[in-house]
Amino acid sequence: MTSNPAHGVDALLGGARLLTRRELRPFIIMPLLINLVLFVALTILMLSQISGLADYLSSLLTHSPVNTEDMSWWRAIMAKGAAWAAAAFQWLAWLIAIAVVALFLFVYGYAFGIITNIIAAPFNGLLAEKVEELLTGRAPAAEPLHAMVWRTIGRELRKLVYFLGWGLVIFVLAMLTSWTVFIPAILGALWGAWCMAIQYVDYPLDNHQRPFDELKSVLLRRKFTSLGFGGAVMLAKMVPVLNIFVMPAAVAGGTLLWVERLRREGDPGAEMTQRH
Repeated sequence: MTSNPAHGVDALLGGARLLTRRELRPFIIMPLLINLVLFVALTILMLSQISGLADYLSSLLTHSPVNTEDMSWWRAIMAKGAAWAAAAFQWLAWLIAIAVVALFLFVYGYAFGIITNIIAAPFNGLLAEKVEELLTGRAPAAEPLHAMVWRTIGRELRKLVYFLGWGLVIFVLAMLTSWTVFIPAILGALWGAWCMAIQYVDYPLDNHQRPFDELKSVLLRRKFTSLGFGGAVMLAKMVPVLNIFVMPAAVAGGTLLWVERLRREGDPGAEMTQRH
């Protein structure tokens, strides 16, 4: 089976379509409510910061003419030179402005995702379980509710440690290559997509109590498919209002991706088991 980013994008869209199934509706309500409450809180916080962001962007992009009438000749030359440089490199100011806006949206989406994933982890685990049962006719082995709650929250914290640890490495690399502008952007995009793939494909594996290292290995063997899925989730999470509905769609999409394209990588006998 080939690794194709389009397969990952299609999995997210397929997950969104699955949410219309009547059987899944009871398992979607609570994650949506959690998302809605956090969306309102974080959006209010974001809006409170927009004024300062707008002032900063305005200072970058505004090019006011320099009045040199009352300046000495050498100050006038320096002022005119600075004005010329600002005009000549206005394209760089636009690049910085675009990068700042993208970073602002990324932080907003990432913070929203981290908080909601920890709080909604048990509900997402149940949703992934029901999606798998709907797709295959077989559910993961049953376990007591309290055990499932603690296990899923523990798994979220395990992922958070992984994200923060490697995220620090990615940040350092981005700083070391910041003079190129494009390399940090590419690193950030790839890392964000990888994190989203880890986050949402993990639920079905966790339901089967598969180790975290197995998840990473399976995703790496289908890295383009995984990055396509994670990238689509990341972009959707940056869009206000849409990000309320992304999490359940991503849980369903990650489960769909695992069942249809990734599970054979982690369990060679899965196809035979499903047929029987």
